[in-house]
Amino acid sequence: MKHKLETYVNFPIHDFDLTHYVGHKNGSQRQLYELYALSNHYGSMGSGHYTAHIKILDENRWYNFDDSHVSPINEEDVKSAAAYVLFYRRIKGEDNSCNGAQSCAPDHDNSFSRK
Repeated sequence: MKHKLETYVNFPIHDFDLTHYVGHKNGSQRQLYELYALSNHYGSMGSGHYTAHIKILDENRWYNFDDSHVSPINEEDVKSAAAYVLFYRRIKGEDNSCNGAQSCAPDHDNSFSRK
């Protein structure tokens, strides 16, 4: 049986710059992304356990979701070798049409918030 890779891969939480990889009709707007959730897998390729770290944007706080238990975590604890799937959202970028004085809004808001 093959073994699951346990290699730690560093990934950005803030200002993930994909400008050179994502096309934009304007061409001058930076394509910046922010991590807002990730799933973790603990175990082997044949079995294991999943958890999730999700940032509640309204609170600017990270939480760990583990079955029926939810607990706050520090941002520095979000990264681990167990990270399996990362979820990013596009954040404000610099655009010449903003003239540096205005805030450019993202195309859409994909965020988690508490109801």
